[in-house]
Amino acid sequence: MLKKMEMNFTTNETKMRVLKVIGAAVAVLVLVGVSAALLNNVVATPISPREAQIRGWVSDLAEEGLTSKRQEAETQLESAGEEAVPQLTTALHSNNPTARANAADMLGFIASTRATGTLIQSLGTDPVAAVRANAAWALGEIKDVSAITVLEHASVLDPSPQVREMASNSIGTVRESLVERAGKDVSLVNVIAAAPGQTDTVYLASQRDLLVSRDRGAQWETLPQALPSVVSTLAVNPTNPNILYAGMHSQGMYLSTDGGRTWQPLTRNFSNEAIGQSTVTAVTVDPANPMRVVMAHGIRVGDTGDQFFPLGILSSNDGGKTWGNVTDLDEGQTVTRLEIRDGKVYALTSDRVLISALN
Repeated sequence: MLKKMEMNFTTNETKMRVLKVIGAAVAVLVLVGVSAALLNNVVATPISPREAQIRGWVSDLAEEGLTSKRQEAETQLESAGEEAVPQLTTALHSNNPTARANAADMLGFIASTRATGTLIQSLGTDPVAAVRANAAWALGEIKDVSAITVLEHASVLDPSPQVREMASNSIGTVRESLVERAGKDVSLVNVIAAAPGQTDTVYLASQRDLLVSRDRGAQWETLPQALPSVVSTLAVNPTNPNILYAGMHSQGMYLSTDGGRTWQPLTRNFSNEAIGQSTVTAVTVDPANPMRVVMAHGIRVGDTGDQFFPLGILSSNDGGKTWGNVTDLDEGQTVTRLEIRDGKVYALTSDRVLISALN
């Protein structure tokens, strides 16, 4: 009897195993069938003749030198406009640096905001300077406010002088576009500053008026006579767009915590006694530590203040309450832009980038 039960158990066990095997096989067959159907559907959906044409033109951008074939491709791609943007942005990830550089160039001619994100990535990460330079130029042609901060970084931090110059030129192009949208005379606008990480917010200083846009420059609110003096430089806190640091022409540094409506002087907190008649030429806030503020300053002398002598770079670790000296500046070393990265300050002058460690 025991043997019979054992045999029945073995038989049942065998049946269960067979059923499992059959079930697994059926599942595999279903999966294979679904995969085949999907693959067949993909294969059965050919690209349009127009898309194939654009792909061909983009492929021709890899040609070395301005051959007649590449020139024709560029003409056709510029004419295609928005249609060509997806293929051109894809080409920015090509293994061919010539193709990447020429794709960035074409995106500048087309000037589509759809390409902004990919161009920003190329400017920040592409190993080839020519690609980064073309990406910087293209971002200027697109005139997207969201690119201002990235262009400012590149104008100081990029190792290539060519890229730094192109990024600086593009900042000027975007600036002119914003001034026009704000309805101001470009000759009366002193500075423009975008909020890092919150690119919807941008400030524009025109004489003593402060204009603010919170929709990338589409609409502007004017704060008449809100500024204590003519602004020479302006920086926005990276975590709070209502906190502003403004360097004034011959009046030192001022702070606003309410979006520029009211200001308090920081001049009295400077450690250098000669700072009383100073002009702050550049200011920046550490993106990794918003309490760290760095500025470059100097003294204007003469009846009209037309003579300027750089003094040095100062740093504050408490939001501007106290200041310490980072480095002195020699005559002629006027700093026009500052950036902070990895505990160092990078200062752009007319002919070089000065690098100093921060405490």
